[in-house]
Amino acid sequence: MEKGRVLIVDDDPIVRDVLSNILGSVGGYGTDVAVDGLEGVEKVRTHEYDMVFTDLTMPRLNGMDLLRETKRINPSLSVVVITSFSTIESAINAMKEGARDFITKPFNINTVISVADKIVGEKRLLGRLSSPLDSQATIGRLNTELFSNLHEIGMFHTITTELDGMYSNKEIYEKIVEMTARLLVVKEASFGIVENGSLKIECGLGVLQRHIPIDGSLFERVLQSGNYYIALPGEVNPHTGVPLASPFFSIPFIMNDDAFAVLSLSNKADGTAFTESEISLALAFAKKAALRIENNALYEVFYNNLVNTLKALVTSIEARDVYTRHHSERVVSYSLQIADVMGVPAEEKDVIRFGGYLHDIGKIGVRDTVLLKPGRLTDEEMAEIRQHPVIGDNIIKPIKFFPKERELIRHHHEKVDGSGYPDGLEGEQTPLIVRIIQVADTYDAMTSSRPYRRALSHEVAVAELIRCMNTQFDAEAVRAFLQTSAGRGGANGD
Repeated sequence: MEKGRVLIVDDDPIVRDVLSNILGSVGGYGTDVAVDGLEGVEKVRTHEYDMVFTDLTMPRLNGMDLLRETKRINPSLSVVVITSFSTIESAINAMKEGARDFITKPFNINTVISVADKIVGEKRLLGRLSSPLDSQATIGRLNTELFSNLHEIGMFHTITTELDGMYSNKEIYEKIVEMTARLLVVKEASFGIVENGSLKIECGLGVLQRHIPIDGSLFERVLQSGNYYIALPGEVNPHTGVPLASPFFSIPFIMNDDAFAVLSLSNKADGTAFTESEISLALAFAKKAALRIENNALYEVFYNNLVNTLKALVTSIEARDVYTRHHSERVVSYSLQIADVMGVPAEEKDVIRFGGYLHDIGKIGVRDTVLLKPGRLTDEEMAEIRQHPVIGDNIIKPIKFFPKERELIRHHHEKVDGSGYPDGLEGEQTPLIVRIIQVADTYDAMTSSRPYRRALSHEVAVAELIRCMNTQFDAEAVRAFLQTSAGRGGANGD
């Protein structure tokens, strides 16, 4: 069952398709499209929609004119503006004209769906509150106030939901200005980090991004007091050094009782001063954002400590066996060379860098008498060795951060014909990065001396890889390895 009907108006077919997929396939909305403003107006006249998403720059009839015509045809129909960060000011002007919200390119799926859900939720709530008495002036005024409050609450929920999904402080720094511009409908906003006696503007709307000296500016007052401050017209604008023409609202961001950043807002689109409601909303957002930033910083410390602990475990394993020392580093190096040839995305390479380093971590659970045995292993000892991928998987399993690394650790001894271990997976049942690691791991094992045999030559190892293509190894991964420096005989890829 559809949650609502959405009209998407944009002259770019890619944008239309992306939004249709997000709102339709993911969001559960029925979607319709128009290729420009004129077609959009005609569809608004002849069809029923819960909301309209429109671009601003279009041929024949632009988004602002579409907005005005839509409001004339159906004043209650919500319009969401599509924009890029560089044209947010145009989106702010559109909200002044009656647009309900705006979204920026490239689209964040959760943001798009949250905006749509907020609009539909408000519409349904207001529908339930409607009564025959709505025609009375008092009820009408109360409904208007209620609608305004619902809009603020919905906007705050949408933005904070988006904020909760950001685990990189750099991403927050880049998006925080856009978020506050949507929340308070301002034309000027900036977010700066305290750095060496100045405020480094990380992101700005309508202001220059630069370092602003803190001493003597109103930022000094905000940072020292730890409280927000609203500078009135006539006071000095810290961005330009000239008198302010409108109120300038600055909020400190606090972490561990110290102010580390400042969010500043000014030049409201409607030309009015900041209301008590808007001040409370901005302070609540700033507190939420500061907490998100602090949590991300703590997460990063925890993550780095965890990574260092896991790497120490690998080091302790390799210290037990002089023959495998630096094996993991070489496997990662060879794997990354293969990945480069095969065009593996950057995020997958990150999995290789860490997961490849940890791929043999399960050997910490194998007895030295088995791991270092100079002769042939018994069937029982071989079974113990073959448990190391499972042991490694179990070591990483309680840690929720590394799902792809777990796959790499567990399956690096599988074979494409299904004869590997521990799960007997075949072909593409294992991800590509695992099949890459399998080639790199086996090559390094063959070209390294072991307690029971001397290292094989590069030529012999390469011949074995080629012989076992499509049985033990992925053929494309082997061919890619042969194109690398290591595959051509270079030591460690040099």
